[in-house]
Amino acid sequence: MLVGIVAIIGLIAIQSYWVSNTYTLREQDFSEAVSKALSDVSVWLEEEEIKERHDQNFSYSSSFWQAKKDSLHMQVERGSKAASSQSLPKGDNLENVNAVEGGGLEEQQEILSQSGILDDIMDGLYDLNICQAITERVDTLQLDSLIGIKLKEQGIKAEYVFGVYNRFRKPEIMLPKAEEFNVNILTQGYKIQLFATNDLTSDVNYLRVYFPHQRGYLIKSMWVMLATSAVLLIIIMVLFSYAINTIYRQKKLSNIKNDFINNMTHELKTPISTISLACEALHDPDMRKSDSAMNSYLGMIRDENKRLGVLVESVLRTSVFEQGEMKLQVQPVNIHNVIEQVISNIDIQIKKKKGDIATHLDASEPVVQGDLLHITNVVYNLIDNAIKYSETEPHIDIYTRDEMAGIAIAFKDNGIGISKENQRKVFDKLYRVPTGNIHNVRGFGLGLSYVHGIVTKHGGTVEVESELKKGSIFTIHLPYKYEKEN
Repeated sequence: MLVGIVAIIGLIAIQSYWVSNTYTLREQDFSEAVSKALSDVSVWLEEEEIKERHDQNFSYSSSFWQAKKDSLHMQVERGSKAASSQSLPKGDNLENVNAVEGGGLEEQQEILSQSGILDDIMDGLYDLNICQAITERVDTLQLDSLIGIKLKEQGIKAEYVFGVYNRFRKPEIMLPKAEEFNVNILTQGYKIQLFATNDLTSDVNYLRVYFPHQRGYLIKSMWVMLATSAVLLIIIMVLFSYAINTIYRQKKLSNIKNDFINNMTHELKTPISTISLACEALHDPDMRKSDSAMNSYLGMIRDENKRLGVLVESVLRTSVFEQGEMKLQVQPVNIHNVIEQVISNIDIQIKKKKGDIATHLDASEPVVQGDLLHITNVVYNLIDNAIKYSETEPHIDIYTRDEMAGIAIAFKDNGIGISKENQRKVFDKLYRVPTGNIHNVRGFGLGLSYVHGIVTKHGGTVEVESELKKGSIFTIHLPYKYEKEN
């Protein structure tokens, strides 16, 4: 048993470890898929911006720069004429032009700034979205839709919230539903930089995505595996429990059977020994001369023979009942008459123990449909038990009362009583109530099992109320009409 319990615990531990590892792998796959989706979002935004910039700039750029160059040449020529009138060297004008076209960066910026070209260039860059704020470069609803599409392409359908944050971790773009998750988005969200290759400025923005129900989503994606694992574990545990319970019951039944064999051996040995001694005494010639002695021994043999017959009949009767071969001979049975007849037959035993039986037969309709023999045996067993399990003079009260569909018969005694634990077992086959220091109680543990079986077969019920040292009350409920079992 201990080995089995250890094996079950080990199996549960292995299953838990396996499920934990599987969850970790799913979590890693989820992270990789999210990262891929966000990368696709970033690439798509950059490509769209480049495409838009190219379309806007294609028709504009050649005329724009040609016009600026012509403007610059005109300025140079005007300057050249002015210089001629002031006797300046003509080569200086050409140097200015060359400075713009091939000079150093500082010289170009100075000349362009003086000519107003730099302002025009910056205006053009702004028109091409290169220097615009992130809120003007990205449409919030379009970004939300794009994230959802890219996540679905990676097989992710989990609920998400997102935000676009600057380098100072301040939100630039955020839907209202995401505001309550601001801290989670920053600390637990997945992130990627937007326009990493397109930006000509120092401004840096990050797209951050957070999944509020990520754990539940991952567990839900594993439900088939988890359910299968749980079902297998439950089946194994149920089978193991059933096996342990069966072993326990078999062991208990073996002990009960051993007690039954010991009790039966003792019960049969006593009358056999008595009969054997009586037979030997009858073979003595001196005994044959005394009629009283012979009659005494013959009576002893007769009584012990009846006792043997009752014991054997009790065993056979229970065996037949357990095999389902018992057939009831149904006829009208007057319960009051049965009770009075059994009391008359058992009167010798009750007087021998200096006890008494009081009857309270209050049922107005005592006749039921049933088997006279077996109902008589039921009444006899209950009264006999009340006598056997009394430490002092037995005082037994028998009550009958009418019920809606039948009759109730109660047997109250002043015996040793039955504990709550044993009350659930008294109707089990071969079970005998512990008697403490009383060792003279005989029986096989078949009486109450037989009572329960017969009453049930008649369509009735039997119940017990008891308290240790205060006696017991056995109540039988029998229906008036017998309905044959299917």
